[in-house]
Amino acid sequence: MSYVETSAMKNSTVMFLYAEREEIDLSPPYQRQGGVWTLEKKRLLIDSILNDYDLPKIYFHALDAKSKARTGKRFAVIDGRQRLEAIWDFIDGKFTLAEDFEYQRDPSIDLSKLSYSDIAKLHPKIRVKLDAFPLPVVTVTIHDDDLDLIEDMFSRLNEAVPLNAAEKRNAFGGRLVAAITEVSQHDFFVEKVRFGNGRYQHREVAARLLLIEDSLSEHSNLVDTKKVYLDALAHRYSKNKRKADSLKEAVTSVLDAMSAEFVKKDELLQAQGIMVVYYLLFKGAIEAGQANKITRKKLLNFRQKLAENRELAVKQYASASFDLLEFDRLNQQGTNDASSIKERYRVLASALRVPALTFTGTTDLGQQES
Repeated sequence: MSYVETSAMKNSTVMFLYAEREEIDLSPPYQRQGGVWTLEKKRLLIDSILNDYDLPKIYFHALDAKSKARTGKRFAVIDGRQRLEAIWDFIDGKFTLAEDFEYQRDPSIDLSKLSYSDIAKLHPKIRVKLDAFPLPVVTVTIHDDDLDLIEDMFSRLNEAVPLNAAEKRNAFGGRLVAAITEVSQHDFFVEKVRFGNGRYQHREVAARLLLIEDSLSEHSNLVDTKKVYLDALAHRYSKNKRKADSLKEAVTSVLDAMSAEFVKKDELLQAQGIMVVYYLLFKGAIEAGQANKITRKKLLNFRQKLAENRELAVKQYASASFDLLEFDRLNQQGTNDASSIKERYRVLASALRVPALTFTGTTDLGQQES
Protein backbone atom coordinates (compact mmCIF):
# COMPACT_ATOMS: atom_id res chain seq x y z
CA MET A 1 0.00 0.00 0.00
CA SER A 2 1.34 3.45 -0.93
CA TYR A 3 1.55 6.10 1.77
CA VAL A 4 3.46 9.28 2.67
CA GLU A 5 5.81 9.67 5.64
CA THR A 6 7.19 13.08 6.64
CA SER A 7 9.96 14.23 8.98
CA ALA A 8 11.79 17.46 9.76
CA MET A 9 15.24 17.71 8.15
CA LYS A 10 18.07 18.21 10.63
CA ASN A 11 20.75 20.85 10.06
CA SER A 12 18.76 22.53 7.26
CA THR A 13 20.53 25.87 7.56
CA VAL A 14 20.88 28.36 4.73
CA MET A 15 24.56 27.54 4.19
CA PHE A 16 24.11 23.77 4.51
CA LEU A 17 21.48 23.70 1.78
CA TYR A 18 23.57 26.06 -0.36
CA ALA A 19 26.57 23.72 0.02
CA GLU A 20 24.42 20.69 -0.84
CA ARG A 21 22.51 22.33 -3.72
CA GLU A 22 23.98 19.98 -6.35
CA GLU A 23 22.14 17.12 -4.64
CA ILE A 24 18.76 18.87 -4.81
CA ASP A 25 16.62 18.55 -7.95
CA LEU A 26 14.79 21.84 -8.44
CA SER A 27 12.93 20.68 -11.54
CA PRO A 28 11.05 17.41 -10.96
CA PRO A 29 8.12 16.89 -13.37
CA TYR A 30 5.49 18.30 -10.99
CA GLN A 31 7.40 21.53 -10.25
CA ARG A 32 6.47 25.03 -11.34
CA GLN A 33 8.68 27.06 -13.63
CA GLY A 34 11.65 28.63 -11.84
CA GLY A 35 12.88 32.18 -11.91
CA VAL A 36 9.47 33.90 -11.83
CA TRP A 37 9.82 35.77 -8.53
CA THR A 38 10.24 39.52 -8.79
CA LEU A 39 13.29 41.24 -7.32
CA GLU A 40 11.06 42.79 -4.64
CA LYS A 41 9.82 39.37 -3.53
CA LYS A 42 13.37 37.97 -3.38
CA ARG A 43 14.51 40.92 -1.29
CA LEU A 44 11.57 40.50 1.08
CA LEU A 45 12.57 36.87 1.70
CA ILE A 46 16.16 37.83 2.61
CA ASP A 47 14.77 40.64 4.77
CA SER A 48 12.65 38.05 6.61
CA ILE A 49 15.64 35.79 7.20
CA LEU A 50 17.91 38.58 8.47
CA ASN A 51 15.13 39.79 10.78
CA ASP A 52 14.30 36.30 12.13
CA TYR A 53 10.79 35.95 10.74
CA ASP A 54 9.18 32.53 10.43
CA LEU A 55 9.16 31.16 6.90
CA PRO A 56 6.72 28.75 5.25
CA LYS A 57 7.83 25.13 5.16
CA ILE A 58 9.90 23.78 2.29
CA TYR A 59 9.11 20.22 1.21
CA PHE A 60 11.70 17.80 -0.20
CA HIS A 61 10.97 14.42 -1.74
CA ALA A 62 13.56 11.99 -0.35
CA LEU A 63 14.51 10.01 -3.46
CA ASP A 64 14.85 6.24 -3.40
CA ALA A 65 18.07 4.43 -4.34
CA LYS A 66 16.99 3.93 -7.97
CA SER A 67 16.19 7.62 -8.46
CA LYS A 68 19.43 8.66 -6.75
CA ALA A 69 21.45 6.47 -9.12
CA ARG A 70 19.59 7.82 -12.15
CA THR A 71 19.67 11.54 -11.29
CA GLY A 72 22.65 11.87 -8.97
CA LYS A 73 20.35 13.75 -6.56
CA ARG A 74 19.26 12.97 -2.99
CA PHE A 75 16.18 15.18 -2.93
CA ALA A 76 13.62 16.73 -5.29
CA VAL A 77 11.80 19.92 -4.33
CA ILE A 78 8.05 19.49 -3.93
CA ASP A 79 7.43 23.03 -2.69
CA GLY A 80 9.86 25.88 -2.01
CA ARG A 81 11.83 26.14 -5.25
CA GLN A 82 11.39 29.91 -5.57
CA ARG A 83 12.57 30.47 -1.98
CA LEU A 84 15.68 28.35 -2.44
CA GLU A 85 16.55 30.02 -5.75
CA ALA A 86 16.14 33.46 -4.18
CA ILE A 87 18.44 32.59 -1.27
CA TRP A 88 21.06 31.05 -3.54
CA ASP A 89 20.89 34.02 -5.93
CA PHE A 90 21.56 36.38 -3.02
CA ILE A 91 24.57 34.36 -1.87
CA ASP A 92 25.81 34.28 -5.48
CA GLY A 93 25.65 38.08 -5.63
CA LYS A 94 22.83 38.34 -8.15
CA PHE A 95 20.95 41.00 -6.16
CA THR A 96 21.37 43.24 -3.11
CA LEU A 97 19.21 44.19 -0.16
CA ALA A 98 16.56 46.83 -0.73
CA GLU A 99 17.34 50.52 -0.40
CA ASP A 100 14.91 50.80 2.54
CA PHE A 101 16.08 47.63 4.35
CA GLU A 102 16.10 47.96 8.15
CA TYR A 103 17.99 45.59 10.43
CA GLN A 104 15.47 45.41 13.25
CA ARG A 105 17.82 43.89 15.83
CA ASP A 106 20.01 47.04 15.60
CA PRO A 107 18.64 49.85 13.39
CA SER A 108 21.93 51.71 13.72
CA ILE A 109 23.55 49.11 11.45
CA ASP A 110 22.93 50.14 7.86
CA LEU A 111 22.70 47.09 5.57
CA SER A 112 20.68 48.78 2.83
CA LYS A 113 21.78 48.03 -0.73
CA LEU A 114 24.49 45.62 0.49
CA SER A 115 25.21 42.32 -1.23
CA TYR A 116 25.99 39.04 0.53
CA SER A 117 29.74 39.59 0.01
CA ASP A 118 29.41 43.16 1.34
CA ILE A 119 27.79 41.83 4.52
CA ALA A 120 30.52 39.20 4.87
CA LYS A 121 33.23 41.89 4.70
CA LEU A 122 31.59 44.66 6.69
CA HIS A 123 29.46 42.69 9.18
CA PRO A 124 30.84 39.12 9.42
CA LYS A 125 28.78 38.25 12.50
CA ILE A 126 25.56 39.06 10.62
CA ARG A 127 26.73 36.96 7.67
CA VAL A 128 27.34 34.03 10.06
CA LYS A 129 23.86 34.55 11.49
CA LEU A 130 22.35 34.49 8.01
CA ASP A 131 24.31 31.33 7.10
CA ALA A 132 23.12 29.60 10.26
CA PHE A 133 19.46 30.53 9.82
CA PRO A 134 17.45 27.25 9.97
CA LEU A 135 15.13 26.79 7.00
CA PRO A 136 12.01 24.74 7.89
CA VAL A 137 12.53 21.77 5.56
CA VAL A 138 10.26 18.73 5.69
CA THR A 139 11.38 15.56 3.93
CA VAL A 140 8.72 13.37 2.35
CA THR A 141 9.25 9.64 1.85
CA ILE A 142 6.89 7.80 -0.50
CA HIS A 143 6.48 4.14 0.30
CA ASP A 144 5.91 1.89 -2.74
CA ASP A 145 7.23 4.75 -4.95
CA ASP A 146 3.81 6.07 -6.00
CA LEU A 147 4.69 9.43 -7.58
CA ASP A 148 1.01 10.28 -7.95
CA LEU A 149 1.08 10.97 -4.20
CA ILE A 150 3.86 13.53 -4.72
CA GLU A 151 1.90 15.24 -7.50
CA ASP A 152 -1.19 15.26 -5.28
CA MET A 153 0.80 16.80 -2.43
CA PHE A 154 2.24 19.50 -4.72
CA SER A 155 -1.23 20.42 -5.94
CA ARG A 156 -2.59 20.58 -2.37
CA LEU A 157 0.31 22.71 -1.12
CA ASN A 158 -0.25 25.19 -3.96
CA GLU A 159 -4.04 25.26 -3.76
CA ALA A 160 -4.00 28.81 -2.40
CA VAL A 161 -1.33 29.97 -4.86
CA PRO A 162 -2.56 31.41 -8.17
CA LEU A 163 -1.11 28.75 -10.47
CA ASN A 164 -1.93 29.30 -14.11
CA ALA A 165 -3.50 26.61 -16.30
CA ALA A 166 -0.19 25.31 -17.66
CA GLU A 167 1.34 25.03 -14.17
CA LYS A 168 -1.70 23.17 -12.82
CA ARG A 169 -1.65 20.81 -15.79
CA ASN A 170 2.05 20.17 -15.32
CA ALA A 171 1.27 18.86 -11.83
CA PHE A 172 -0.96 16.12 -13.31
CA GLY A 173 2.06 14.09 -14.42
CA GLY A 174 1.70 11.19 -16.84
CA ARG A 175 2.68 10.40 -20.42
CA LEU A 176 0.84 13.24 -22.15
CA VAL A 177 2.26 15.88 -19.80
CA ALA A 178 5.73 14.47 -20.53
CA ALA A 179 4.97 14.83 -24.26
CA ILE A 180 3.90 18.45 -23.70
CA THR A 181 7.21 19.15 -21.98
CA GLU A 182 9.24 17.52 -24.75
CA VAL A 183 7.40 19.38 -27.52
CA SER A 184 7.92 22.69 -25.66
CA GLN A 185 11.68 22.05 -25.79
CA HIS A 186 11.69 21.89 -29.59
CA ASP A 187 14.00 24.35 -31.34
CA PHE A 188 10.89 26.20 -32.60
CA PHE A 189 10.04 27.24 -29.03
CA VAL A 190 13.58 27.59 -27.72
CA GLU A 191 14.91 29.67 -30.63
CA LYS A 192 12.11 31.02 -32.84
CA VAL A 193 9.13 32.15 -30.75
CA ARG A 194 9.34 35.63 -29.30
CA PHE A 195 7.04 35.35 -26.29
CA GLY A 196 8.57 34.30 -22.99
CA ASN A 197 8.31 31.09 -20.99
CA GLY A 198 8.34 32.42 -17.45
CA ARG A 199 5.03 30.74 -16.61
CA TYR A 200 5.13 27.75 -18.98
CA GLN A 201 3.69 29.66 -21.95
CA HIS A 202 5.59 27.37 -24.31
CA ARG A 203 4.01 24.31 -22.71
CA GLU A 204 0.57 25.85 -23.02
CA VAL A 205 1.02 26.27 -26.78
CA ALA A 206 2.57 22.80 -27.07
CA ALA A 207 -0.51 21.34 -25.33
CA ARG A 208 -2.79 23.09 -27.85
CA LEU A 209 -0.86 21.62 -30.77
CA LEU A 210 -1.10 18.12 -29.31
CA LEU A 211 -4.85 18.64 -28.81
CA ILE A 212 -5.20 19.78 -32.44
CA GLU A 213 -3.46 16.61 -33.66
CA ASP A 214 -5.63 14.41 -31.46
CA SER A 215 -8.84 16.10 -32.58
CA LEU A 216 -7.91 15.79 -36.26
CA SER A 217 -6.87 12.15 -35.98
CA GLU A 218 -9.86 11.09 -33.87
CA HIS A 219 -12.64 13.28 -35.30
CA SER A 220 -11.34 14.96 -38.50
CA ASN A 221 -12.32 18.22 -36.84
CA LEU A 222 -11.16 20.80 -34.31
CA VAL A 223 -12.17 21.44 -30.72
CA ASP A 224 -11.73 24.58 -28.66
CA THR A 225 -8.18 24.75 -27.35
CA LYS A 226 -9.40 25.84 -23.91
CA LYS A 227 -8.30 24.63 -20.50
CA VAL A 228 -11.06 22.07 -20.02
CA TYR A 229 -10.13 20.20 -23.23
CA LEU A 230 -6.38 20.51 -22.67
CA ASP A 231 -6.79 19.08 -19.16
CA ALA A 232 -9.04 16.30 -20.47
CA LEU A 233 -6.39 15.35 -23.04
CA ALA A 234 -3.71 15.18 -20.33
CA HIS A 235 -5.89 12.91 -18.19
CA ARG A 236 -7.11 10.75 -21.08
CA TYR A 237 -3.62 9.76 -22.24
CA SER A 238 -1.82 9.97 -18.89
CA LYS A 239 -0.96 6.26 -19.03
CA ASN A 240 -1.00 5.78 -22.81
CA LYS A 241 2.62 6.14 -23.91
CA ARG A 242 1.93 4.92 -27.44
CA LYS A 243 -0.73 7.57 -28.10
CA ALA A 244 1.23 10.35 -26.38
CA ASP A 245 4.34 9.52 -28.42
CA SER A 246 2.30 9.34 -31.62
CA LEU A 247 0.87 12.82 -31.06
CA LYS A 248 4.29 14.16 -30.13
CA GLU A 249 5.87 12.77 -33.32
CA ALA A 250 3.10 14.28 -35.47
CA VAL A 251 3.53 17.71 -33.88
CA THR A 252 7.33 17.53 -34.02
CA SER A 253 7.34 16.86 -37.76
CA VAL A 254 5.32 20.04 -38.41
CA LEU A 255 7.42 22.08 -35.98
CA ASP A 256 10.55 20.98 -37.85
CA ALA A 257 9.20 22.64 -40.99
CA MET A 258 8.07 25.74 -39.10
CA SER A 259 11.40 26.14 -37.36
CA ALA A 260 13.21 26.03 -40.70
CA GLU A 261 11.14 28.94 -42.07
CA PHE A 262 11.07 31.38 -39.15
CA VAL A 263 14.04 33.35 -37.84
CA LYS A 264 15.37 33.64 -34.29
CA LYS A 265 12.92 35.40 -31.94
CA ASP A 266 10.73 36.09 -34.95
CA GLU A 267 8.46 39.14 -34.83
CA LEU A 268 5.78 37.00 -36.48
CA LEU A 269 5.79 34.71 -33.43
CA GLN A 270 5.25 37.21 -30.63
CA ALA A 271 1.65 36.22 -29.80
CA GLN A 272 0.42 32.83 -28.56
CA GLY A 273 -3.00 33.23 -30.19
CA ILE A 274 -1.70 32.81 -33.76
CA MET A 275 0.40 29.69 -33.13
CA VAL A 276 -2.33 27.13 -33.83
CA VAL A 277 -3.29 28.92 -37.06
CA TYR A 278 0.30 28.88 -38.32
CA TYR A 279 0.55 25.23 -37.29
CA LEU A 280 -2.51 24.27 -39.33
CA LEU A 281 -1.19 26.28 -42.27
CA PHE A 282 2.06 24.32 -42.33
CA LYS A 283 0.36 20.99 -41.63
CA GLY A 284 -2.07 21.40 -44.55
CA ALA A 285 0.70 22.42 -46.95
CA ILE A 286 2.92 19.51 -45.84
CA GLU A 287 0.13 16.97 -46.36
CA ALA A 288 -0.48 18.39 -49.83
CA GLY A 289 3.23 18.25 -50.65
CA GLN A 290 3.36 22.04 -51.08
CA ALA A 291 5.18 23.20 -47.97
CA ASN A 292 7.46 25.28 -50.20
CA LYS A 293 4.51 27.62 -50.84
CA ILE A 294 4.77 28.95 -47.28
CA THR A 295 7.51 31.53 -46.88
CA ARG A 296 8.25 34.02 -44.17
CA LYS A 297 8.07 36.81 -46.75
CA LYS A 298 4.50 35.83 -47.68
CA LEU A 299 3.52 35.85 -44.01
CA LEU A 300 5.05 39.30 -43.58
CA ASN A 301 3.17 40.48 -46.68
CA PHE A 302 -0.06 39.11 -45.23
CA ARG A 303 0.53 41.06 -42.02
CA GLN A 304 1.12 44.20 -44.07
CA LYS A 305 -2.16 43.62 -45.95
CA LEU A 306 -3.96 43.38 -42.62
CA ALA A 307 -2.56 46.77 -41.58
CA GLU A 308 -3.40 48.40 -44.92
CA ASN A 309 -6.91 46.96 -44.81
CA ARG A 310 -7.47 48.39 -41.32
CA GLU A 311 -6.50 51.84 -42.59
CA LEU A 312 -8.77 51.46 -45.63
CA ALA A 313 -11.69 50.47 -43.41
CA VAL A 314 -11.35 53.72 -41.49
CA LYS A 315 -11.54 55.76 -44.69
CA GLN A 316 -13.76 53.63 -46.95
CA TYR A 317 -15.29 50.75 -45.01
CA ALA A 318 -17.20 49.37 -48.00
CA SER A 319 -13.97 48.99 -49.97
CA ALA A 320 -12.16 47.05 -47.24
CA SER A 321 -11.85 43.24 -47.25
CA PHE A 322 -14.34 41.71 -44.85
CA ASP A 323 -12.22 38.55 -44.57
CA LEU A 324 -9.19 40.51 -43.44
CA LEU A 325 -11.25 42.57 -41.00
CA GLU A 326 -12.73 39.38 -39.59
CA PHE A 327 -9.25 37.85 -39.26
CA ASP A 328 -8.19 40.96 -37.30
CA ARG A 329 -11.24 40.78 -35.05
CA LEU A 330 -10.89 37.08 -34.30
CA ASN A 331 -7.16 37.47 -33.73
CA GLN A 332 -7.93 39.83 -30.86
CA GLN A 333 -10.66 37.83 -29.11
CA GLY A 334 -11.64 34.23 -28.60
CA THR A 335 -8.44 32.87 -30.14
CA ASN A 336 -9.01 29.47 -28.48
CA ASP A 337 -12.48 28.95 -29.99
CA ALA A 338 -12.55 26.27 -32.69
CA SER A 339 -14.68 28.52 -34.92
CA SER A 340 -12.10 31.32 -34.62
CA ILE A 341 -9.22 28.99 -35.41
CA LYS A 342 -11.00 27.58 -38.47
CA GLU A 343 -11.94 30.98 -39.88
CA ARG A 344 -8.53 32.56 -39.41
CA TYR A 345 -6.92 29.46 -40.90
CA ARG A 346 -9.25 29.64 -43.92
CA VAL A 347 -8.46 33.30 -44.55
CA LEU A 348 -4.70 32.83 -44.18
CA ALA A 349 -4.52 29.70 -46.34
CA SER A 350 -6.57 31.43 -49.02
CA ALA A 351 -4.38 34.54 -48.94
CA LEU A 352 -1.20 32.47 -49.30
CA ARG A 353 -2.87 30.14 -51.85
CA VAL A 354 -1.92 27.12 -49.81
CA PRO A 355 -3.99 23.88 -49.80
CA ALA A 356 -6.14 23.80 -46.69
CA LEU A 357 -7.11 20.91 -44.46
CA THR A 358 -10.71 19.75 -44.70
CA PHE A 359 -12.71 19.39 -41.50
CA THR A 360 -15.36 16.75 -42.13
CA GLY A 361 -16.15 15.15 -38.81
CA THR A 362 -18.11 16.16 -35.75
CA THR A 363 -16.67 16.32 -32.28
CA ASP A 364 -18.47 14.92 -29.25
CA LEU A 365 -17.23 17.32 -26.58
CA GLY A 366 -18.76 15.29 -23.83
CA GLN A 367 -16.75 12.31 -24.98
CA GLN A 368 -13.63 14.51 -25.10
CA GLU A 369 -13.97 15.16 -21.38
CA SER A 370 -14.50 11.56 -20.36
